Amino acid sequence: MTETVRENQVAEPGKILIVDDNEELLGAISRLLEMQGYSTLTAMSGEEALEIARLEKPDLILLDWILPGVDGIEVCRELKSDEATRGMMILLVTGQGSVDNRIEGLDAGADDFIPKPFKHPELLARIRSSLRLKSATDELTERNRQLVESQYELVRTEKIATIGLLASGIAHEFNNIMAGISGYAQLAKKNPKYMPQLVEVALTQAQRAQELTGSLSSYNRRGEENSACDVQDVIHGALCLVKKEAESNGIEISLDIQEVPTAAISAGQLQEVILNLLINGIHAIEARGGITLSVKRSGPEKMIEITVGDTGSGIPKENLNRIFDPFFTTKGALGGGRQEGTGLGLSVCYNIIQSRGGRITVESAPGMGTTFSIALPVFEQAAGGAVPAASGDPAALENREGNHRILVIDDEEQIRQMLSDFLGTDNVVCRSTGEEAIDVCRTRDFDFIILDVCMKNSSDGIDTFRRLKQADPQARIILCTGNLAESMPEEILESCHAHLLKPFKLDDLSTILNMAVEA
Repeated sequence: MTETVRENQVAEPGKILIVDDNEELLGAISRLLEMQGYSTLTAMSGEEALEIARLEKPDLILLDWILPGVDGIEVCRELKSDEATRGMMILLVTGQGSVDNRIEGLDAGADDFIPKPFKHPELLARIRSSLRLKSATDELTERNRQLVESQYELVRTEKIATIGLLASGIAHEFNNIMAGISGYAQLAKKNPKYMPQLVEVALTQAQRAQELTGSLSSYNRRGEENSACDVQDVIHGALCLVKKEAESNGIEISLDIQEVPTAAISAGQLQEVILNLLINGIHAIEARGGITLSVKRSGPEKMIEITVGDTGSGIPKENLNRIFDPFFTTKGALGGGRQEGTGLGLSVCYNIIQSRGGRITVESAPGMGTTFSIALPVFEQAAGGAVPAASGDPAALENREGNHRILVIDDEEQIRQMLSDFLGTDNVVCRSTGEEAIDVCRTRDFDFIILDVCMKNSSDGIDTFRRLKQADPQARIILCTGNLAESMPEEILESCHAHLLKPFKLDDLSTILNMAVEA
């Protein structure tokens, strides 16, 4: 193998591998190309050509068809099937000029042919042409990579902007929640007669807070292929997140939600679509106006139909066909709304709905507002996939907890105290760390272990679970967490006795404990 770079004479920069079993011809071509400023590599067999190509990554290969061992056609196939060498240009040199031969060469991956015998000007012209094509292809590939990267960043930027808007709404909702609880707590402190109202308000507002955090968690979840969701729950969750933004702009959101089956889409995906459409509608209305959101089951396919309409400025007819195109925006200077946009929100919506086998369409006209219609397939539950509902009356069972020997592991003192009071202090042991829990399990046996998986030391809960199971594979461990179950390792979910999402109902915990005892 030889490599020569001619200095100060680079007419067409490029590294060229010349492959031919005729040593004299090989040397002549190499010298010719070096005189033109090319860097050359040489090989006299197909095996050597493959080795050099993978090691040196030439821009172009001048490849003889007839070679000892591995011939030129096989070299083409191998190089073009390898991602690392696929971009190399291959000029097949052959004296076999029939149409069938050319088809075979092109099918193998050759980019061009040079017939033998050839004249030097033709050879150089074909090399220049091939290298120009490679340069253009490389530039296009790089620009495409940059475009994909830019699009990813824009999607991320738009989602961050949406989250910022939602955060304002969430803060407003939580302040309202805390105002009610704090107000009645102050009243009850001064006068015990307000204690029943405090209890009722605290329970109601805790449920409201759980719905809000659930909505935020759904927004960050992606969908599995067979995921499904309750459409009504998702829509109500999305409305919680945009309520403040709508009210602050004098926009009323009207609902017409009928009972529909479970939809074949994840809660996170559907919420992202609904949020995008609601925020689009809010931004499209320049003064006071309204948004209507309806859900029903309709059409010959009995699909679930969701419509989101606004009384905004509408979209010109010439823009409707481009409404779902990436980077085409209906906001700001390019559209009719108050806000600037990246033009990716509706494109994301379109891709999500299409990926779930649904449809999304738009109707609009200037001055007439805009209506988006979504059709989603109904989720078909696999045979045997239903989970039986828990039986029993928790209220009737609640007096049995004191008979269970229970270990509570949680780093929140209030939660430990609350569970101890609920379960009965005589048979309940509380610990704040995994190490303390492991120590007490060495000297005492428990019927149940209630474990907070997400303690301040993020690995402590999961590590404690594994160590407890290793010591006693039959241990009945009930997991409690403020995060979604999907964030936990599969092995943990499969081997735990039950899972509760904070804040949970004490009746649910009571049912889990007593159903296990009855079984």
